[in-house]
Amino acid sequence: MDIWRLIDDTQRSASFNMAADQVLFEKCSYDSRPVFRVYEWECPTITIGRNELLDESIDLGVCKNLGIPVVRRSTGGQSVLHGFDMTYSFVGGARDSSFSGSVLKNYQYIAKGFYRFFEKLGLKPRYYENRTTNKDLDSHVCFAKPSSYEILVEDRKIIGNAQKVRKIKTSNSSNNRIFLQHGSIPIKDKVLLIARIFPQENVRNLRFKMHSLESLGVFPRSTKNKIKQLLYKSFSEVFGLEWEYKSWSNDELNLINNSEKNFKPIK
Repeated sequence: MDIWRLIDDTQRSASFNMAADQVLFEKCSYDSRPVFRVYEWECPTITIGRNELLDESIDLGVCKNLGIPVVRRSTGGQSVLHGFDMTYSFVGGARDSSFSGSVLKNYQYIAKGFYRFFEKLGLKPRYYENRTTNKDLDSHVCFAKPSSYEILVEDRKIIGNAQKVRKIKTSNSSNNRIFLQHGSIPIKDKVLLIARIFPQENVRNLRFKMHSLESLGVFPRSTKNKIKQLLYKSFSEVFGLEWEYKSWSNDELNLINNSEKNFKPIK
């Protein structure tokens, strides 16, 4: 039976959350166990993709007035409004043959756990399997358009994901890949706030494109803690794994503290 490390984290600042995931990614080696981290945010926060442009389509003035920090992720993709969601990161790769494929194959593999999770919530998920690489460049909002192997409920996006990959050399000099995947599952309905921050969007279109566990009637009938525990159980069943509950070591916290300067909010 596989063993994955689980970091069931608390509310953290934007800089801590992004630095923590980067530290996990940089520390990952050929023989590392996969790490799954679930966390929250001290306050509503916008993360933007590694290569996403900042322009008038993101109203930084509204963010400033509302006290919403904007921070750049190390992974790609479009903007995500956090603070109303369950955010996760996953680091894995060469040690596990399940993660030796392409970015899309990694997405597809991990998505199995989330698919089971949504089934256990009493929903009817389906995979979005559009294999084209065209992006909706008119929108900064991650949840405005699904990517391949992301999951829809009632034809609306219910989870967003982004990934980055790096090659590492093993003792036999062969190149292997490890990856960091970020993801977000909206718990509370945040459509009205998204429409304020992204002026090119409107509430009606957003509700047509995205769902939350609140809009689906799951939350608050089920608490955040119950939702998290169901997620862990779903992954354990699908991948036949045991969780090693292991929080941050002092060495990791020191590395995170040193790395936070690279993820300060954009002014």
